[in-house]
Amino acid sequence: MFCINNPYLYHPHPLLKRAADDICLYIEQRPDWAPLFEQGKMLGALLAKRKLEHAVDSDFSDCPCCHPLPDEQVLLIAYSGVVNGLVDDDHYFVPPIYDLSVPDDFYLQEDEAISQINQEIRRLQELPKSAEVEQEIRQWQEERKQKSIALQLKIFSHFNICNAQGEYRKVVDIFRDAKRGLPPGGTGECAAPRLLQYALEHQLEPIALAEFWYGRSPRRYRRAHGQFYPSCIEKCSPLLTYMTQGCTIADIQPVPSQEEPTLLFEDERLIVVSKPAGMLSVPAKDTSLPNVEQWLKQRYPDCRLPFMLAHRLDQATSGVLLAAKDAQTHKMLQQAFEQKRIRKRYLALLEGEVPSSCGIIHLPLCTNPDDRPRQVVDWQFGKEAITRYEVLQVIPGEHPVSLLALYPLTGRTHQLRLHAASPFGLGHPMVGDTLYGTQFPAPRLMLHAQKIDYADMNIHLVDDDNCFPLP
Repeated sequence: MFCINNPYLYHPHPLLKRAADDICLYIEQRPDWAPLFEQGKMLGALLAKRKLEHAVDSDFSDCPCCHPLPDEQVLLIAYSGVVNGLVDDDHYFVPPIYDLSVPDDFYLQEDEAISQINQEIRRLQELPKSAEVEQEIRQWQEERKQKSIALQLKIFSHFNICNAQGEYRKVVDIFRDAKRGLPPGGTGECAAPRLLQYALEHQLEPIALAEFWYGRSPRRYRRAHGQFYPSCIEKCSPLLTYMTQGCTIADIQPVPSQEEPTLLFEDERLIVVSKPAGMLSVPAKDTSLPNVEQWLKQRYPDCRLPFMLAHRLDQATSGVLLAAKDAQTHKMLQQAFEQKRIRKRYLALLEGEVPSSCGIIHLPLCTNPDDRPRQVVDWQFGKEAITRYEVLQVIPGEHPVSLLALYPLTGRTHQLRLHAASPFGLGHPMVGDTLYGTQFPAPRLMLHAQKIDYADMNIHLVDDDNCFPLP
């Protein structure tokens, strides 16, 4: 069995960092490829070597997609999804696990049938509105839904995923065993599972894996050309877990905090604590992980509330949390948050030099259904999210950073992190943000809930105990 880096928490292998630069340059210099990739595409690279028991054919002639490197190592390259019009006669990229673009394949035929239904729906939508027209539209929409589900299941039946033990399973079975329901569309088509599948089927031993972005950033979330990113969670997590069964994953999880919360304030109704970075706010599926809610219940066993906390912080974020000792106070605190009578100030360290000194960010956010728990900017379906910011200090140097005060005027999931990272926001991810950042080396997410003000209960507290080291 092999040892490979955790695809969700890693610093790229030096050879893969150089390889990413070479791959980007190669695509840019191909006039037939550059236009196909410039709209934006996630690429992947895998460093591997021949297994000792199969190290007879040292020229790798049986692996046409292998790019030889010194010391009997090879580089594999892949892209995620489909690149329409791509001609790869030289086997530069590893092939898809299942190729949906083969002429006369069932996918193209059945996808065409769904496209015809879409055309019929659009035609009906242009007619004068009537009960009959609306009924016919709903019927076509239901038929489209059923055809889409059936096509997706048929596609998944052709994806046989192998693991390091030489076993094969269908995508649907892998997701069912992981209790993840029906796989989302596009499962199995990302670069990471493609690379591992090719390596395992060609008797290669993976060493290091990395994924990076090529081209323009999507509108809904931030991606920077040439920067490395973790694998997607919604589509890839169950597959990668299965494919690496029995293998060693380096740094598979951030180490949970061994610290306990710090008590900042307490009276007969209210508790204010400082949560350390790495500790959960509330219990997770793995109930053995330490969390603030559990700590409070142990400290205050007479409190019978199902939840004492009035709000939450991300596991990676440190800082102030409010909790109640009775139901009336808990309800009052939650109403105060909803009515924006509780004010919070965060400190954040951002990559690069933020040019403006202050401002307000208005970016609507919603969950990315294809890549939970990441959020995306969505102008149509997103919920209102507003953040006021103030640049406190800009630290120049080889890797410049900016220290900001952030004031959330709404409380959306990952609001501050995405408002910082999005090109429609500040365009500068937080240092240490493995979800929205660029793998900038850091021991933790540099985000700290420093201050909370609640005038109704005369609460004005500043927490500097668990803050990240300030520059």
